[in-house]
Formats: sequence, structure tokens, C-alpha cells
Amino acid sequence: MRQDRNISVRLREMLTHDKVNIREGFSTALNNDLNRILGDYFELTEPVNVLVTLMEDGAYDLKIHAGASRIKQFETTLDIKRF
Repeated sequence: MRQDRNISVRLREMLTHDKVNIREGFSTALNNDLNRILGDYFELTEPVNVLVTLMEDGAYDLKIHAGASRIKQFETTLDIKRF
């Protein structure tokens, strides 16, 4: 990733933390937990990224992004179609 892109991403995260009042430790814990949970179900190719925004009505909007190459197989996923 280019240096100016890193700075842009970091600045956006800092502004979001300030506006939404989320501490960096909270974001780190949330991302780590989601990586662990989703990693139990999927072979992740990209780490989880959570974007939290504060909506006008005071509710939080969460956008969660992660990349995966496959669904892990275990008894409860045997009925999911594989492509």
C-alpha cells in the first residue's frame, strides 16, 4: 500500500474514532474477535475490517468487510453448496 494511502486510511480511522467516540482498543478488540469468529467458518484471505458510522438518529451503522476463499466444512455446513 502506498504511503499516502496509509496516511489517508489512518486519518479516516482517527476521525471516525473521534466522531463515534470509539477508542482504538475497542476497534482492535472488535476486529480481533470478528477475525477469530469468521475464521472458524471461512478460510479468510483478507482480515476483517469494520467501519462504524453514527447515523443522524443516534444509531450506529456497521459495515463489516472480509475476504474468504472457502467455507470451512463441518457437520452444520455439509448442506451448503460448494462451487
